[in-house]
Amino acid sequence: MIKVKFEGLTCFTVDLEVGHSPLSEKFNYLVLESNPEPDYYALQNFPPNQRHVSDRHIFLLAKHQKNCFQDNVLKAAYKLKSRLHKDIRIFPGQMSFLNKDFQAVRINTKTAEEIPLLIDELEKDGIVLMGDRKVAAYTSLIYYKKYLEFVELENGVYQDNDNNNRYFFEIPGFVEFEDFRSKMDKIKNNCNYHLFDSFLASLFIKETAHSFIGIYSEHCDQKRFSDLKNEISNLFY
Repeated sequence: MIKVKFEGLTCFTVDLEVGHSPLSEKFNYLVLESNPEPDYYALQNFPPNQRHVSDRHIFLLAKHQKNCFQDNVLKAAYKLKSRLHKDIRIFPGQMSFLNKDFQAVRINTKTAEEIPLLIDELEKDGIVLMGDRKVAAYTSLIYYKKYLEFVELENGVYQDNDNNNRYFFEIPGFVEFEDFRSKMDKIKNNCNYHLFDSFLASLFIKETAHSFIGIYSEHCDQKRFSDLKNEISNLFY
């Protein structure tokens, strides 16, 4: 029986290479796109249109800071889901662009048909999106939030109840992203268990804070989690 240990709005932190999407010209807004599987499935063509990938990761940037931005994005997502009766995955966040941080919307979609509808909903709440412009591919530090249910697999190891390929290894405290990245590179370089993407995640419940090393992999062998857990413990504890 699946047992949800805890749940809540979870913050993800990840660095990704993003590029100008062809959708920008179609919608006349700046649309950035990232490789859904950057670390071990990256191909030469970019922006990504890989045949093996059925999901697209798309980002829209807000031109100006907006109060209650997160609430407005979540409200727009709820309205679209209710209207279209589809699983539309839209997440509020922020990302670096031209050496500045901008509020941003992350969209995971198999098609792009919902994007104009989302733009309309955001504009109703006064969110002005950045217009199209030429952008070379670059690496962006990205934050976004989504609601998760954490299923406990073993002590300190959890699985996303909505995505069986996403796992979380709890660590005792918060780490800076550069420190996280360098240590995860060491783990990948020092063992043959490396077919995964990694990210930082945090969750706040009342007065309790949880911090995680997250991994995403379609090739996880849970029997080897003890090896990865030991590697994480050696570097992050």
